[in-house]
Amino acid sequence: MARRGQAIALILALLVVFAALALWVADIGLTVMGRLRTQDGGDAAALAAARWQAAGLNLCGELNYIQAYMLADDRENAPAAQALHELRQRVGMVTPMLALQSASLVAARNGLEALPEAQSYLRMLARVAMPQGLYEGAEAELQEMLEHLAAQPLYAFPLTAVLNTSKNPTLLAEQDFYEAILARNWCWFWFNAYSFLQHYHDHRDFGAVPELRTEPFWGLRLGEWACSLESLLTLTPGLPEAIDRRAQALGHPPLPPPPPPPKAGEAPNPAREERELETLPPKAYPDRDPDELLIRWTTFDEAQWGEWEAMAPGVLPLAGTLKERYDYAGCNIAISVRQGETTWLAVAKPFGSLDEENPTTYRLVLGGFDAVRLIPVDAGDTDLRGMDVAWIDHLRNHVVPYAERGLLADGCRYCRALLLWGNPAFRQQAIDWLALYGNTCRRPRPGGKSDTGGVRYAH
Repeated sequence: MARRGQAIALILALLVVFAALALWVADIGLTVMGRLRTQDGGDAAALAAARWQAAGLNLCGELNYIQAYMLADDRENAPAAQALHELRQRVGMVTPMLALQSASLVAARNGLEALPEAQSYLRMLARVAMPQGLYEGAEAELQEMLEHLAAQPLYAFPLTAVLNTSKNPTLLAEQDFYEAILARNWCWFWFNAYSFLQHYHDHRDFGAVPELRTEPFWGLRLGEWACSLESLLTLTPGLPEAIDRRAQALGHPPLPPPPPPPKAGEAPNPAREERELETLPPKAYPDRDPDELLIRWTTFDEAQWGEWEAMAPGVLPLAGTLKERYDYAGCNIAISVRQGETTWLAVAKPFGSLDEENPTTYRLVLGGFDAVRLIPVDAGDTDLRGMDVAWIDHLRNHVVPYAERGLLADGCRYCRALLLWGNPAFRQQAIDWLALYGNTCRRPRPGGKSDTGGVRYAH
């Protein structure tokens, strides 16, 4: 009887252990499934946004085609062709807004949670001045669109890039600098700012703060190219043929040859001359002859489009071979989503594959973007960051006063990091630790952002 009682007790104990184990396995399974669902939703949102980016590029390319046909057909179409420039600017501004809405809708349909801080971020951006050079009324239109988006729940948000326009970057614009301070990650200083750590005295050692620009990745990253009609259609080697080849690949008729320039001694056409002068904005190109016809084209931004160094062999752990026709950077869109404690970052971009030619050969946007792909987070064309309203607010409002006068704002997480950094005992602790153990520090491998998610493979 005693033995039977012992067996029952043992069986009950085992049942409790097995029940606990089953619950633990079930909890792990739910966690894994939740993470996978977040990854899938983030990837799908990034691809949806990239499709809008591709559509925007193709529309800008189509408008460039239309302008080329108009100018080749008749020089007197120049004022009408110039009017297309404002339309292309509108495309570049509106398309990413549609991309954001599409990404948010896809994330919501995948059951991901809303991001209230994204709405705060949009409201803040609505108060930021627009860059110069856009059409009249562009700033008001952009603010209206941002306020409209901020009035509805957002389930995905584009990652933020901090663009340092100076050749002498400052640590005050590097979020990793602050995170290393708060986490006491001394190895970060070993690789990135060891000398600065050893010789720092006060806030003046950071130097002058250059222009810092934060961009929420809504832009198509397009530029502007002003040139004469003759230089575009006759003097630029290979460009007329490229326009023809791509236009015909998209079903357009061949581009007619440009009309010959006026003969020497030919009387000028007063009406045409007046229209040509209308294409020149006041004081826009002071080094140009005011009688020369200038046309604006939508082009790829030189600073962002070009050779894709980040995807070079051995730099990233790519799955498969990067196709040559896809081997260029630019116009990627990075999306952040969240579910519970899991945040997932995904980057996608449009690609063109009409022919063997790199789309950036002539800088002119010619369309033909017919595919979208996920790319590695590390291969984004700038330093990508998760959407962080406090960080953007710190960059815009706190960095310059600190660099100039050492002023710190109350309640700012990053200002608290600077206060800690200003403590000599804190810096000496870092110096002493690195003197003993700095040689044990190891650089993180490329693609090592797995703690916060991200797509590691492309194509």
